[in-house]
Amino acid sequence: MKPTLTCLLLIAGAFLPLIAEARAGDFVTPTVEVSGSQITYEDDLNFELLDLAIQRQLDAFDQGVDLKGRVKFGETWFPKTILRDSLVLFQELGRGARECMTEKMRGECFERFNRSVRTRFRVYRPSVKSTRFTAYYSPDFEGSLSPSDRFRVPLYRTPEDPALKESTREQIIYDGVLSGKGLETVYLDTDLFELYSLQIEGGGRVRVDLGDGVRVMKHISFDGMNAQPLRFFSKLMVERGYLQPTQTSYDQQRSVFLGRPEIQRELFNASPSYVYFKLTDEEPVGIHGIPLTERRSLAFDRRHYPASGLLNFIKVNVNGKDVTRFMLSQDTGGAIKGPARADLYFGYGQEARIAAESLGGYGSQYFLIKKK
Repeated sequence: MKPTLTCLLLIAGAFLPLIAEARAGDFVTPTVEVSGSQITYEDDLNFELLDLAIQRQLDAFDQGVDLKGRVKFGETWFPKTILRDSLVLFQELGRGARECMTEKMRGECFERFNRSVRTRFRVYRPSVKSTRFTAYYSPDFEGSLSPSDRFRVPLYRTPEDPALKESTREQIIYDGVLSGKGLETVYLDTDLFELYSLQIEGGGRVRVDLGDGVRVMKHISFDGMNAQPLRFFSKLMVERGYLQPTQTSYDQQRSVFLGRPEIQRELFNASPSYVYFKLTDEEPVGIHGIPLTERRSLAFDRRHYPASGLLNFIKVNVNGKDVTRFMLSQDTGGAIKGPARADLYFGYGQEARIAAESLGGYGSQYFLIKKK
């Protein structure tokens, strides 16, 4: 027997909520809800710089970062404004905990803080239970606006010509396709491996020699990419027998790269991705132009978490010590792929590099959303 028109309408009506659930501006996170009572919240930095990271994010929201639409955590849809509301509430609790620690024992203050967080936030984790953590940093350089025997490695801004913009790393470095076109932003006193590392990290600082003893500090900021594939030198060196799988630290890679000039062009050819840079007076920025805060900003895969300002609590063991802290999603990266993947920003210079290199492994990650 054929179904009647009424039956068909009833059947269609039953599926309408499923069809209408996702709307323009909405996004779904690959997360599941968990019990916050099973989590002990501990910030190993005692909330240092967290207020700054939150305020930078709130300023971005106030200056027009889109909060229209909804976001789905677990099985629940929230208005996107919940992201801002969660940060405002958490900023209040964090400030209260810091003030508490000026008068009372740290343990007592964190016990009180834990009670507040468990009472006022819902907690979610990625659907893949363990998150893979890495870290990145911003290297420091010496530079000049003019080339010389010392300052030999140029950084280029993004070419306006689409064909030039798509030039490979090999063409830019070895064939000089951008040389002499007025695209040089600064010349660095460095080597080609450190140039590769700068492009992986996405930014840094340079003390620019202006002549007559005048030197100014500038930020090396991301200005675009050539849309070519990226392959990490560590993996290429292992695949080709230049390094053992257990010997892929920064210093080991650089030693092999510089000690074997004959393999350098080969590696650049196999990893044609190239990053363009500009000099700025501002700190490196992440998505939505938000300045990154060292040890508080992290990078996600934007295919899974397209919004900035997601409040995270992370826990990962590094060299036998637990790193437990609150962080905000404020950046992205081409190598950060997957629903349970996070790259932590550690700041500037050699100390940050050593700390970033030591972090790598699996741990726990949670998203905190203010209860309605």
